[in-house]
Amino acid sequence: MKPGRGTASIRNLVFDEGGQAITEYILLLSICVVGAAALMRGIIQAIDKGILRLGGQLEKDLRTGRAPIDIWKN
Repeated sequence: MKPGRGTASIRNLVFDEGGQAITEYILLLSICVVGAAALMRGIIQAIDKGILRLGGQLEKDLRTGRAPIDIWKN
């Protein structure tokens, strides 16, 4: 092994940008997945709240035996 050859290979390893694009794509994909998961969590919470409200209204209507008069108005 020639003197100084080890430092050159370490220098090349540090300044090598060969895997930078793949790393950036993985980082971007990770950010997109986290954002999509947060968005889906919000959508599911909104749907869950709406379904619970609908179930409560249906339960009330079935218990009383009648629906509000304006339920079928356009």
